[in-house]
Amino acid sequence: MKKLLLVCFMTLFGIGHSFAQDYERGIFNHLGANFSVGTEGIGIGIAAPCTEYLEFGLGINFFPGIKIKDDVTIDVAGLPIDNKVNIKGSMSRTMLDFKANVYPFGNRSSFFVAAGFSFGGKKIFDLNGHNNDVAGLTPEERSLIAADLADYRLEFDSNGDINGDVRVKSFRPYLGLGFGRLVPKKRVGFRFELGCQFMGKMKVYQNDKELDPDAPVKGKDDLSKWLDKLKVYPVLKFTLTGRIF
Repeated sequence: MKKLLLVCFMTLFGIGHSFAQDYERGIFNHLGANFSVGTEGIGIGIAAPCTEYLEFGLGINFFPGIKIKDDVTIDVAGLPIDNKVNIKGSMSRTMLDFKANVYPFGNRSSFFVAAGFSFGGKKIFDLNGHNNDVAGLTPEERSLIAADLADYRLEFDSNGDINGDVRVKSFRPYLGLGFGRLVPKKRVGFRFELGCQFMGKMKVYQNDKELDPDAPVKGKDDLSKWLDKLKVYPVLKFTLTGRIF
């Protein structure tokens, strides 16, 4: 029995050693699968090399819902109501991505520069808030007030609620760099990536209608700053890679 196990072990070792010796990155002659975690969420994907200098990857990322909330100032127009409303933002999205990874040093290094794009739904953020004082106003009085979020004036409905969403481009170019290959020479490998996804200016919608940026006073709360500044989404990703064949 021991001899049989030894023979099996030596056979497997020999096969693995042969794979390592004969491994060559050609044009789509290998296939890899990967699992990643990072600022884009949780991702899975497949990849293939195209010579030692180029690699293509296709993946999908699932971003779990996170919530951000802050007190936003209300332009009360002289009415005797609370001038703050707590607005909650919830973010969740699913994105497809395609990337080409260039390895300028070929097989001598796993350093790469990446370019590609992500594609997903335009709506990335839901906005919800409520103010009890506004619920008791007449329609004429409600038309005079609004919550100043970044450059936008969010309107209240008859229940004193604010409902809206934030949208960006569905097609988002990507640039990045890192170390590691999606199709490793060994069966399992690791990869680190740092980059940025160009989302464009965030736009606020209510009742499926884009709002004009016409707030008389620019919102100073953290949620307003987030909407105003985050045109480029930072990407930090750690990936477990594997070679199928």
